Amino acid sequence: MALADRALAPVEQVRTIRLGMAQLAPEGLSEQWLLRECGDIHWSLIAEAAGLDRAVFTDSEGRPAYAAFCATSLEVSRSTIRLQGAEVIIKSGIFRLSRGRTGSIHAVCHQGQELARLSMISTFVSHDESGLNRRIVRNRTVSEAELPSAPATLLALNNAAREVSKSSQELLAASDKGYRERPCPSLDFNAVGLLYFPVFSRLAERAQWETNRSLAPLARRDVVYLGNLDQGDSIEVLKTRLGMGIFRDDGLLIACVRTSRHVRPVLSETQPNTCA
Repeated sequence: MALADRALAPVEQVRTIRLGMAQLAPEGLSEQWLLRECGDIHWSLIAEAAGLDRAVFTDSEGRPAYAAFCATSLEVSRSTIRLQGAEVIIKSGIFRLSRGRTGSIHAVCHQGQELARLSMISTFVSHDESGLNRRIVRNRTVSEAELPSAPATLLALNNAAREVSKSSQELLAASDKGYRERPCPSLDFNAVGLLYFPVFSRLAERAQWETNRSLAPLARRDVVYLGNLDQGDSIEVLKTRLGMGIFRDDGLLIACVRTSRHVRPVLSETQPNTCA
């Protein structure tokens, strides 16, 4: 079933979640859980806005299409709240950035306090006739629902991601030795066979852990997704002038990751508290 053309869009969703082992890490909220949870919300909002009863998309010719992420930006506050067993709500809204690009913002709140905020940008992609993840292509024939215009924070993330994409093939590794891994098909790839987007954050975190063996709590992680890889391929994480680069074994940069730790407050005074 193709996306309904210019359907009226429900643009907000609220989920209530009781935090347990699946949602938490030693330092607080689990980044991997939050990316997966909000990714699911993002896809479900696109489907709802298009009048679909499930997040399964096809283009105008009936070919499968996937809402793949172009960029994510996660900010985590310095909360001292004991989170195990706490009830949180995730307030989510979805917006139109441009033709072919959709953005969402998710605020994780507990008793009026914002614990984290995640911004996400996606576009539709499809496999070409080869079926290879190395040759994933944009799909601009998927009809899009009518959505409100994106706020300034999402526009800024979108512009920054486009700048990284433009210079991506000029980004050379700052060292010739980094963290190497061969992602596992049963653990790291999603239902359509693509390397799942939270894995890119895991790879960057693992590379820093292998180097430092001690990591301060995460304050912010920005990821620009530039490509994918096939099952059996290897990656190497190396430093570049724009952050950590995740390189495929053919030398192609498939993600750029910038990470900051809690050395200063993350949520600025000028940033609205969407938990109010």
